[in-house]
Amino acid sequence: MAISTSLVLITGGTGFIGSQVVLDALKAGHRVRLTIRREAQVDEVKSRFASYATQLETALTPDLSSIDAIRSALGDDVEYVIHIASPMPGKGDDFKTDYLHPAVKGTEAILEAAATALAVKRVVIMSSLLGLMPLGAMRIPGIEVKAGANKSIPIDPDMPFPSGPAGHGMKYSASKVLAHRATLDWVSTHKPHFSLITIHPSLVLGHDMTQTGTTAGGSNAFLTNSLATPPPSGPIVPSSFVDVRDVSLVTLRSLDVSVPFNNDEVREYLVTGKPTTWDAIIAFVK
Repeated sequence: MAISTSLVLITGGTGFIGSQVVLDALKAGHRVRLTIRREAQVDEVKSRFASYATQLETALTPDLSSIDAIRSALGDDVEYVIHIASPMPGKGDDFKTDYLHPAVKGTEAILEAAATALAVKRVVIMSSLLGLMPLGAMRIPGIEVKAGANKSIPIDPDMPFPSGPAGHGMKYSASKVLAHRATLDWVSTHKPHFSLITIHPSLVLGHDMTQTGTTAGGSNAFLTNSLATPPPSGPIVPSSFVDVRDVSLVTLRSLDVSVPFNNDEVREYLVTGKPTTWDAIIAFVK
């Protein structure tokens, strides 16, 4: 089935992963409707994707937890939805306000709105390997991550979190687990007319279209910062990475509905590279 001219609604398309997905979607011939939170982002988006001006439009959506706002962005012509928008570590201190609410309510709003948009054939949600792992498991050498593990992960939304970067990381991980659980519960309950896929990448690295200075940010900072310090004596944590272009490729291929599956199930795609070591990274850089 040809899908290259279909209209795709993308949230989070102004971020690191999202910008790559938008670019690759446009290159593939898709028409893209990109949600933006602020009117000031219009010029930024138009400049970044200037070569594809006729394929790209924006939808001002300040609150992604608003079902009505998402319905307006969907209209009656969107066939595919890619939901990437998510709170990032360090963007706030309150777990429920800054992490849990936007992650869970934003995902539920996408699903509720898509349920009333009969043109929608498939929804793809960007999650994380963290959505399938107990809190802190990333630091366990040799940890195995398997699809279908989410429901067995114990998390108390009222649990205390440590302060500082460690706490931000735990809050982010917890929000990923609970947002994915909300997705599974919603699909099981509502059995929508569209099919749903969730993408679970490990640490995503690669060219960042949104970077404006010389200092890498986000997940790329993990690698650049590690190059400026002596290698730790223990194993590298996390031990596997994935190129942002590969994450984008998997995301776009997930739009292909030529292989149908039951709409009361969620397909989880784990996206990662092979485990590596500090020695391998040093050898690669040299």
